[in-house]
Amino acid sequence: MGDEPLMWTERAPREWVDWWAVNPRPDGSSPRWGPTNDNVEEMLEQVAEGSATCFAPMSMARYYARPDLTWVPLTDVEPLRTVLAWADGTDSSLVRGFARVVRELAAAVPGGPDQR
Repeated sequence: MGDEPLMWTERAPREWVDWWAVNPRPDGSSPRWGPTNDNVEEMLEQVAEGSATCFAPMSMARYYARPDLTWVPLTDVEPLRTVLAWADGTDSSLVRGFARVVRELAAAVPGGPDQR
């Protein structure tokens, strides 16, 4: 994908854009920047039109499934990891129940979470 232009946004901090763009790449190179976007729908429209490519979490492939897009897993970069966190002293049965549901759903995803 090194020659393909990559979507990006001016609305996020540059560090965030670089992280999502895997910049620098594992080989030390930089991405070829493509058009900018302001939201997910705009980004996917530009990708579908062939203007650029984008990196996205696996969950987007399910949520934004479209016949004019192809989702390809990346294999040579670390996967995106997310966590559920809440402020000290705000633990409740509602928070614990939500955390339980999140764990159950995450475990059901193929290639699911790291269960350390």
